[in-house]
Amino acid sequence: MLLLFFLIWILLSGSLSAGNCLLGAVLSLALYIFFRRIMDGGSSRRPLSLRRAWKSLRYLVFLFMEMLKAGIAVMKLIFSREEPDPLLVRFRTPLNDPASRTILSNSITLTAGTITVEDRDGRLYVHALDRSLADGIESTEFQRRLLELTPPDSGRQAP
Repeated sequence: MLLLFFLIWILLSGSLSAGNCLLGAVLSLALYIFFRRIMDGGSSRRPLSLRRAWKSLRYLVFLFMEMLKAGIAVMKLIFSREEPDPLLVRFRTPLNDPASRTILSNSITLTAGTITVEDRDGRLYVHALDRSLADGIESTEFQRRLLELTPPDSGRQAP
């Protein structure tokens, strides 16, 4: 998360000067501490290891590639002048952690032509612009990758 804050700072500031990088590092650290202490609420999540950081980065790259592919598919659908075949897909996700399900829902929504309508008790409702965009959504690669990132005991309630 710290690295992500710093990269966003660099992208938004547009400068790689030493002073700008130092200021970005300090602000990124302050934001990171704020989110860990204030916003986290004492969560029992595992600390971010190098392995999880690498998997998270790979997930973001995968998401970006899927967004590009879905955008191209929607453009083809628009320019083909064929009538789209919209549908609502309902499926149960193996993700028990609410945060992981939220990431999955947002990942589906970020890909063009699909939007997550509802998450009710681990059952996702996804609207797809066309049947071709909904193919395989029940066993999407997003879920597999998120399962690798999810702590084994997440989603369980304290007694």
